[in-house]
Amino acid sequence: MQSVFMKARASLEAKGVFAHGAVPEAIADSWHRCLSSGLNPLGDPVNAVLSYQELRETRQRNERLIALVRPELELLSNQIAGTNYMTALADGDGVVLDAIMDSEFDASECSSSIRVGSIWREDLRGTNALGLALHTGETSMVTGGEHFFAKHGKVSCVSAPIFDSQGQIVGLLDASSEVAARQFHTQALVSLAATNIENRLFVDEHRGDHIIQFHPREEYLTTQSVGMISADDDGRITGVNRRAGEILQGLDLGTVNAFADLFRGGFGAALKPMASGEVIRLVDWLNSTYFARIRMTRRHSGASGAKRAIALSVPAVFNMTNVSDAPVFRDDQVHNSLRLAVRSARLGSPFSIVGAPGTGRTTLAQTVHDELHKDRPLIVVDCRTANALGEAERLMADILGNGDSDAQTFSVRSGGTLLLEQLALIHGGAAEKLAQVTNRLLQLKNGPGWVIISTADAGAARQGDWPSHVKMAFSHLTQMAVHLPALSDRTDFAQIASFILAGISPGHRLSNTALEALKKFKRPQNLKDLTNQLRVLAVQCPVGVIREEHVERHLGQSEIDGQACSRCNGNPAREAKCQEINRVFRQCNSNVALAARKLGVSRNTVYSHIPD
Repeated sequence: MQSVFMKARASLEAKGVFAHGAVPEAIADSWHRCLSSGLNPLGDPVNAVLSYQELRETRQRNERLIALVRPELELLSNQIAGTNYMTALADGDGVVLDAIMDSEFDASECSSSIRVGSIWREDLRGTNALGLALHTGETSMVTGGEHFFAKHGKVSCVSAPIFDSQGQIVGLLDASSEVAARQFHTQALVSLAATNIENRLFVDEHRGDHIIQFHPREEYLTTQSVGMISADDDGRITGVNRRAGEILQGLDLGTVNAFADLFRGGFGAALKPMASGEVIRLVDWLNSTYFARIRMTRRHSGASGAKRAIALSVPAVFNMTNVSDAPVFRDDQVHNSLRLAVRSARLGSPFSIVGAPGTGRTTLAQTVHDELHKDRPLIVVDCRTANALGEAERLMADILGNGDSDAQTFSVRSGGTLLLEQLALIHGGAAEKLAQVTNRLLQLKNGPGWVIISTADAGAARQGDWPSHVKMAFSHLTQMAVHLPALSDRTDFAQIASFILAGISPGHRLSNTALEALKKFKRPQNLKDLTNQLRVLAVQCPVGVIREEHVERHLGQSEIDGQACSRCNGNPAREAKCQEINRVFRQCNSNVALAARKLGVSRNTVYSHIPD
C-alpha cells in the first residue's frame, strides 16, 4: 500500500500536480516554486558550476568565512562520521565553497554533482536542503523523494543558514548522505554548528565594540544559546546576533538604534559594573529580566590604522571564561593527570595535555587555571586558525597587547594561563612568532608569572618543518605530558553524563537504564558526541526522567536504519511497508500521533512496526 506521500510523489511526476496536504508544508511550497519555474521532476537539473576563475574569486571574497568555518566543518565531520557522508559550506548565493566527504560518498553518483563550485539554488537544482534553507532562512532537511528531481532521490541532506550580525545569510552549512535515517540525528548537530559559527563570526565582526551577552537564566551565559548585542562607546547598537532576536521577542530590533532603546537604566550605568567583571540584571521595555555580562574581548583604541588592525581576522587568540562548576574527574587516570597538571603549573613548569579530540583537554586546562589563579586571564591560541589566516606578524601583538600600556599591563604583568590548542599543527611564520611569545613569557622574572599549557592529539605527528630554534622552544612546552583516556575507557561515565545534562537542562535527569543505553552506542565515543546526544534528548523528551526507551527512540534510529520489525522481517512486501512507516516515524521526530496522521493509519499500527 502506497503512503499518502508516495501517492503525491507519483502524481507530481506523472501529472505535475499533487495533494499539498500530503507533503510537508515546506517541501510542498518548494515543489510549487519549482513547477512555477518550469522544472520537470523527471528531467535533468541544471548542472550549474562556476568556472575556475569565478570560483577562485568567490573563494577570495569569502576567505575569512572559509577560514572560520573550516574547523567547525572538520568537527561536524567527526561527529557524524560513519560511512557515506559529506559536509559542506556554501556562500549566501548557494555556491559550495568547501567540502569534506568520505571515500564511499566520493565514489557515489551524488558526489559528481555536489562538489566545490556547484550552485544549489532551487531554480537550478529543484528542492534541496541548501536551496530550501537559502529561501526560508531556516534549518531545512530534505530526504530522498522529497527532492523535486527524481535523480536526487538517493541522497538526503540537512542545511542550516549562517547569519551575520545584520541578519543577512552569509553562508550555509550542509551535511548530506545516502543513509536517510542518519539525518535526523545530524539535524541537531548542523544547527548547533551553525550557531557556533554565527557567534564566532559575531565576535570577529565586533572585536572593537563592547559585546554584551545576556540570557533569562544566568547559567546559560556561558553557552552557545546566549544572546549578544554589540555597542560602541556611546551605546549605539552596531550588531545583534540571531539568538538575541529570539530572546527579545516582542521588541522590534529593526527600529532600535541604541542600547537604551532596548533596556532600562542607560548604557553607562550598565557598562560600568560589567566592565569590572560583574554579572548584572537588565530589564527591557516589556519588563522582562535578563542576566548580562560583557564578553572579554580586546579593544583597540589606537589612533593609527596599523594599531587597530592588530586583532586577527578570525579569533585565533581569545579569552576563555572560567568553568562555572567543577567538572567530573572521578576516573583514576584522569584524576591522576589533573593532580600532575596542577603540581606542574604550581611549579611554573609548562606541560602538554595529550588525548583524542573530545576527551576533555580544554576542560582540564580550564580547571588547572581555575585552581591556580581564577581571577587572571586565560588566553587561548588556536594554532590551526593562526596558520590559516597567514597573520603570523600579528600573533605576538595579539597575545601581549598592541603597545598600549593598559593592554600590556593586562596581558603580561598580570600573569595568567596561555593555552596553545593543537600546538603540533602550527608551522611557518606563526610557529616562529609563537616561539618568541612563549620564550618571552617563560623569561619573565617578576610578577605572578604565566602557566603555559599545550594540547595535542594522541599519536599526532610533530611538524617536521620547524627550524631548530623553534623545535628547542617548543620542546620545553611538551617535555612534561599528561594523558586523557577516551570516554569509553573512563569509569565515571554516569557522573559525566549527569553533569553535562544538568548544564543543558536542569529539569532533566537520566535513569540508570538510560545511562547504560547511552554507554553502549556504537558512535564516536567522546565528550562532544555525548553532549550532542544529550542535547537531542533534552529537546525531544519532556522535563523529568529520561528513560531507556527515550534513548533508543530518539538516538537509536541510525542503528536500526533499514531494519524491519520482527513481525515483518523476511516478507518482502511487509518489509517495504514497515520501512516506509519507520521512515515517516523518524521524519516526524518519533512522534507516533503525527506519523499516524501522515500515513493515514492508526497509532497502534505505527507502534507495532517500530523495531524493538
